Amino acid sequence: MSRSANESDFRVGLEPLDAEVDADLEVTGEVPTWLTGTLVRNGAARWTARPGGQGQRLRHWFDGLAMLHRFAFRGGGVRYSNRYLRSRAYEHAVEHGRIGYTEFGTVPRRTPLQRLRELTSPPVFGNNASVNVMRLGERYVALTESPDVVPFDPVTLATGEPLSYADDVPGVVTPVHFHADADRGVLVNYTVEYGRTSAYHLYELPDPAAGAPTRRLVATVPVDRPSYMHTFSVTQRYVVLAEYPYVADPLALLLGRAPVDAYRWRPERGTRFTVVDRASGAVVARPVSDATFCWHQVGATEDGDALLLDLPVMEGGRAMRQFLLSELQGDGVRAPAGELRRFRVPLDGGPVTHRLLSATPIEFPRTADERVGAVVRRVYGVSSAESLSTSFADRLVEVDVETGAARSWSQPGCWPGEPVHVADPGSRGPDADAVLLSLVLDARARRSFLLVLDAATFTERARAQVPHAIPLGFHGQYFPELG
Repeated sequence: MSRSANESDFRVGLEPLDAEVDADLEVTGEVPTWLTGTLVRNGAARWTARPGGQGQRLRHWFDGLAMLHRFAFRGGGVRYSNRYLRSRAYEHAVEHGRIGYTEFGTVPRRTPLQRLRELTSPPVFGNNASVNVMRLGERYVALTESPDVVPFDPVTLATGEPLSYADDVPGVVTPVHFHADADRGVLVNYTVEYGRTSAYHLYELPDPAAGAPTRRLVATVPVDRPSYMHTFSVTQRYVVLAEYPYVADPLALLLGRAPVDAYRWRPERGTRFTVVDRASGAVVARPVSDATFCWHQVGATEDGDALLLDLPVMEGGRAMRQFLLSELQGDGVRAPAGELRRFRVPLDGGPVTHRLLSATPIEFPRTADERVGAVVRRVYGVSSAESLSTSFADRLVEVDVETGAARSWSQPGCWPGEPVHVADPGSRGPDADAVLLSLVLDARARRSFLLVLDAATFTERARAQVPHAIPLGFHGQYFPELG
């Protein structure tokens, strides 16, 4: 890194972590004894191809080599372990001192002949799966925005063999946020195909057995310039894609440019809401609204002849480039949080309308009920102090979407990550016990801790001290079956 972090700076979270440990953590406070599962977090941990700052330097926060972090709960205690995800992309980087596959902001070094060959084939993205994790049948897998997933052992964090789909659904990019439709027993997602004619390919994935998973194509939606959509929404009957005007130049990708350089902000296009019927695969509506951008959608519900989408939106001109490492090391860093709005998307051709749900900005939104089409009242996420014009997210928030009221937790010099809601499986009703789990970087101590926050009172119940500073990461999931 070109700039050293001061004692309370979030940039401590951009320093590499090479140590891999397995240890019981010191706990202050009381971890609920009903918390007996495992939280697995994912994120980047090094921005050079080799340890010690050696090898090719990577340009973007999203490019860093993936590391998994495991927090196992039992009897009020917490055991922590972490390991690099030894994917094909990781092994190539370490062996050769340079990346071998295109990352979000960095491309491999190529010979002229290699560049010429790439003109006749789609771009190849690697499997440096640093963004999310999920359960896929009996496997646990790490995810990035290429279709291949990387299995890992949820106890040892050892990396398994890469897993490819046993089908011919085209596309080289896919969101890392699958939607689980428990009623139908399927996962819902889509891929993006780049070319002279680009397209979104929506699919459903039945719960796979031990073999290679097989996707079922639901719909193909042609598009001239694919939008960058990190998330999308699903209801019982529809898939809705919010096509923000952050759009790709397919030729630039085919010529080998990194996505951060191949996408452009085109506000004149507006935001197009593409609604697809899950049963027929037909596009039933495609209205256009104001230009905006959103990283993480809260979700969508059906409301008569319309869909309601809750989106933390922001101006999109610098949505991708603000996370270049050169930008993050500068003085103009903006907190990555959006204005929470509810969009009403009519299915009869009428105009899209929206209204503000809360004055509190929010990012990495999570809810207590993440079922397809669920109606939720409270949204949890990260935010920043209103008095800060430039910073990273420095607090956890709860937003009531009915009243707009918000509560927050913060501590000076601390930078929390995505909160994961976990409820006591033995209690039911409005008074059921529940907590939020958030990995917090304590920049002053140059260490991280796992915060256990009471979901009802929004006060700290416990924290488990990690022996090192964990780089700022992305997403995590709680697996109750891993007790």
